[in-house]
Amino acid sequence: YQRRVRGSSGINAEYFPSHVTEGSPSPIVQYTGGHCYKHDDSPPPMIGPQELPTLTHVAIGFESSSHQAEDYVKFCVLNTLMGGGGSFSAGGPGKGMYTRLYLQVLNRYHWIYSALALNHPYQETGLFTINGSCHPNHGWDIVQVLIKQFKEMGQGINHGELERAKTQLKSTLLMNLEYRNIILEDIGRQVVASGHRKTAPELCAMIDSVTPHQISEIVMKMLKNRPSVGAFGDLKYVPSFEEIEAAFERENGELTNRITHFLLRGARGGGAKTGLIKH
Repeated sequence: YQRRVRGSSGINAEYFPSHVTEGSPSPIVQYTGGHCYKHDDSPPPMIGPQELPTLTHVAIGFESSSHQAEDYVKFCVLNTLMGGGGSFSAGGPGKGMYTRLYLQVLNRYHWIYSALALNHPYQETGLFTINGSCHPNHGWDIVQVLIKQFKEMGQGINHGELERAKTQLKSTLLMNLEYRNIILEDIGRQVVASGHRKTAPELCAMIDSVTPHQISEIVMKMLKNRPSVGAFGDLKYVPSFEEIEAAFERENGELTNRITHFLLRGARGGGAKTGLIKH
């Protein structure tokens, strides 16, 4: 049976236990990949004097690892190494302005509003994603950029950027543990998940032990799975899931009908459109 923590507030202590039933056995969790697209080209609500732009939001991900797996810390380091954020984010100590998504994406493509790597660990599996937002006219382009970033992960990590990512991750960990409420939450989460708590020195030692070869190994293993793609907003130029899946199977990660896409985009005034929206 799944481990559970029960808590209550504002009810009679004698009443609570009699109304709690035992949980059923946890189902087997298996990553499958897939896609979920939701087209919405309506303008966002105005929250100020200026109207907010209608954007295309795309997330591409692969299976990573659970929070109890041996590869969990490696994915945390990879997540810090990729980093990312918003295109208008200000710099500062520990801000991550030298992460890959800042250097190779946000600093190169002015039309990208945000690019961010996220690792979502769960009890039996996990999901590593790169999320991006851009103007709708660049829906195809941002998908190509995200695919290239995944492909370049497996082509090697240099020593300098890995050490920078490990130092940043340790810094974030230690700064968070300066607060008593976060320490208390950390103790509770670790005990519920694994039955014991790893101290800060233990976690820092695990981070320091990660090597470039280990990062390349988990990336190559990750890319063998089927991708998961989520998209929201104006999706008229976002390629289909089948096109994205086929691009990951190619060594160069190129989307096949790129030239056709741009030709159709040039004929936008005539009503020709590409991507998921059928007319």
